[in-house]
Amino acid sequence: MKSRMLVAGMAIIALAALSGCAGGVNATKSIEFADSNKTIAQEANVEAAQLESANIKLDSAKALQADGDEEEAAALAEQSTLEYKLAIANAELAAAKKEDEKVEKELRGDVERKLLYQNILDQETKNGGAK
Repeated sequence: MKSRMLVAGMAIIALAALSGCAGGVNATKSIEFADSNKTIAQEANVEAAQLESANIKLDSAKALQADGDEEEAAALAEQSTLEYKLAIANAELAAAKKEDEKVEKELRGDVERKLLYQNILDQETKNGGAK
């Protein structure tokens, strides 16, 4: 899932880089980019409050574009894009922390088992040498 999000993100970035900003504000491209990030954020199961905040900005950007305010619409779309990216990063951080805790717990268990087996081996060696 992480690799799919990474590939989708890279594709979006490549599309944005290739399309460029060739002469002024283009709210349509900014809104399309924000919509793409919204889809990725929804698939990443980000925190609902962060998603809602970005959704409100994106909806406002669409409304401003419909009213003809391209510059303000582009600015809000870019803000929503940043909020989506932040939400995705936070979701990935939470998943990484959860995985880290799981691995640490397993490691502690492995260390305890090693000490137990080492103790048993020491006892067997000690008893075997005394015979």
